[in-house]
Amino acid sequence: MRPRRARVPQAVGRPLLAGAVATALVVTLAPAVSAAPPASTADAATSFVPLAPDAPVSTTTVPLAAGVDATSRASLALPVEIDEEHAGHAGRLAVLTPARATTDFDVVGVTWATGADVERVLVRTRHDDSWSSWAELEIDPEAPDAGTAEAAHARPGTTPYVRTGADGLQVRVETASGIAPTGLAATLVDAGVEDLADATVSSVPDSAARADAGVEDGTEVEDGTEEGVEAASAGVSPSRLRPALVTRAQWHADESIRKPIDWSSTIQAAVVHHTVNANGYSRAQAPALVRGIYEYHVKGRGWSDVGYHFLVDRFGTVYEGRKGSIDQIPLGVHSGGFNTNTIGIAIIGDFTGTTPPDAALRSVAQVAAWKLATFARDPLGTTVLTAREGSTHPVRKPGWTGSLPVIMGHRDVASTACPGQRTYDRLGTIRSYAADQVQRVESRGRTTWASPGDPVVAQAYNASTTSWSATVRSACSGTVVRRLSGSGRGWVDVAWDGNRDSGARAPAGIYRITTTRHGLTDTVWVERLPSGGYGKETCGLSRWGGSDRWATAVALGGAGSSSSDEVVLVAGTQASIVDGLVAGPFAASRKAPVLLSARDALPAATRAEIIARAPSRVWLVGGTGVLGTALSRELRRLGVDDVQRLAGDDRYATAAAVARAMPASSQAVLASGEQAHLVDAAAAGGAAAATDQPVLLTTRKKLPTATRSAIIARKVTRTTIVGGTGAVSGATAEQVEFVTKGTVVRYAGDDRYGTALATAKGFADRVGTRRVVVAAGKDAHLIDSVTAGALGRLVVLVPGASSHTAVQSWLTSVGTTTLDLAGGPGAITPATARLLIGAVR
Repeated sequence: MRPRRARVPQAVGRPLLAGAVATALVVTLAPAVSAAPPASTADAATSFVPLAPDAPVSTTTVPLAAGVDATSRASLALPVEIDEEHAGHAGRLAVLTPARATTDFDVVGVTWATGADVERVLVRTRHDDSWSSWAELEIDPEAPDAGTAEAAHARPGTTPYVRTGADGLQVRVETASGIAPTGLAATLVDAGVEDLADATVSSVPDSAARADAGVEDGTEVEDGTEEGVEAASAGVSPSRLRPALVTRAQWHADESIRKPIDWSSTIQAAVVHHTVNANGYSRAQAPALVRGIYEYHVKGRGWSDVGYHFLVDRFGTVYEGRKGSIDQIPLGVHSGGFNTNTIGIAIIGDFTGTTPPDAALRSVAQVAAWKLATFARDPLGTTVLTAREGSTHPVRKPGWTGSLPVIMGHRDVASTACPGQRTYDRLGTIRSYAADQVQRVESRGRTTWASPGDPVVAQAYNASTTSWSATVRSACSGTVVRRLSGSGRGWVDVAWDGNRDSGARAPAGIYRITTTRHGLTDTVWVERLPSGGYGKETCGLSRWGGSDRWATAVALGGAGSSSSDEVVLVAGTQASIVDGLVAGPFAASRKAPVLLSARDALPAATRAEIIARAPSRVWLVGGTGVLGTALSRELRRLGVDDVQRLAGDDRYATAAAVARAMPASSQAVLASGEQAHLVDAAAAGGAAAATDQPVLLTTRKKLPTATRSAIIARKVTRTTIVGGTGAVSGATAEQVEFVTKGTVVRYAGDDRYGTALATAKGFADRVGTRRVVVAAGKDAHLIDSVTAGALGRLVVLVPGASSHTAVQSWLTSVGTTTLDLAGGPGAITPATARLLIGAVR
């Protein structure tokens, strides 16, 4: 055993608790030598968090032999008395281990193999050569969701039990059958809890804090100068509700023991827990308790990580729990059968008969408000959940579906007394605190674009029934077209049907809905789409997008002035996008649109467009691995007599084959064909098409043979490399110069947006800047810029959910008057479109 500090005498045993408390932590702590006073209420604006010293953590798993130790059986009075809350749960004695010395530990839990009929588990622990009385450990009903990788390694077991500074253990197990469970083991965690009782706690910056972007999800601060609107404060982003918190790194989580987890897609509810330990721990001991829970959950229960998303100590300090909980939605293990789409927030302490400190309640509420507001959940409302396999609730069994509070106690979804009666009695307070915080949040877009006849909808949160008013103003003319008003509680809809106050329909375009309620005024940007969902809008803006990539390609095909009876077809799946990168210039040379297809069948939108166009010839760009032979047969059934394919043995050879089919030119664009840099070729397609140049592909370090041959065959004397040296190396550029004996220029920026802008600037004099295509630069929307290449216009990229200031400045400086947005409002949002309009007005 390693030496320890002299210990303050500790009480032995603990009161028996009601029910099985999921992942509960039962603690009997030595009184803290210098416990800090309770902290003030948690505040989202707090920029510092307490940081306790680290302490070594050691975890040992001790196999427990089946059978009853005769010596112990003869000398101990059995059975242990059971209080009323545990009546009826006693089983037959199956295991009684000898009282034995162990390594030092602060936390102990008992686990066993799946399928055992364990009824009760009791332990005695040794401290300073003195044995405690028997204490019962709750059998933890929680388990990872069935079917997950985490579930495959999980073990049934008890909740962790904390006895700081213990160095001996005796275990008693009762089962319904009297047969010992297989795989019985005790997990001992030395988390250094006792050693930290009088440790100094420092204050450090909140390292998890992130600067708020100011404009998120189409919401903008209103300056209060609008006609008829008094000056008012703007709401805040949900991210601004995030409390200061202690990160995993700061509470010294051992990331080497963590394993892969699954993820939820949304948050519908927050489940409040307590960890059922004594409440007298110091600030310095709280992180050690978190470490102890983590170690037991992973090494004892076989879970991938700590089960909770967040933990809150009695001082109001918030701790990051399961990895990813700050920015994502990891699937937790905290409410069996209801883990999906919920988050678990645990208060460290036992609140069966003790009321949680207000600081802790407010911090729980702050975490809940932050996460719930992100998904527009009402802390005072309900949500519909379905119990999955693993639910232990006596009524809400697997398959049950019904309404539950958005902020609930663990007992609402499990057979348990958690989060303790005094916490459960304060859930209304937590909900009210959370609602007060969510009421600070800015209005949001629920439906930010719609076709004629359908409403666009903003939402604003009111904690109580409150009147609101709103104006709808054109981003183009600046005039108010509609005034709205109403009242309500929760997330109230501010819906605009697209009509003016006069009843006449407002033109397609970008509008802002400015909502005023309970002293807040802010704006959501929305878009009224043209009839049919795409086409010309106001202020020089045209939107070419559809419900998916297939429909977007059809829309972009209509953006050109093509009267060709030909169509170019490329693979539209994300994995097969590379062959389509070179199709734009070829399609422009044929005055044909670029449409997208799946490998073996035409998508509905593409099929309908081909029927409508009735082309005499369809070009397939790409091999049969991406555009199968079944497509040729389908096209012929649609009346297309001439189906031709341009393809090579690989992406480089396919690009060369397309180049051979293009009109003669002594110029070519060269871009990376490697997956990480495909965006450069996509953005260059429009400029290449406008100047009758093919797009050829290369690897970073070496010019492929097919590309080299194409350059020689076309007698290229001017090569434009698109992308930095990280995409196309200097050595490759030298190879091109050697092969062509001509001019090699490079257009590149600091990132994909900068490279696309540099390319547009480089080609501006030859292509013109009065009309420019704007596409989203995210990989998921890369295909839109591929199909836009056939328009033969400069293409610039923006992030999509936000604009790009350098792009805006350039559009203004070159006098652009018309913008073609490649992609629907889901790719380039109305808020981004509004900023682009400002650049060209």
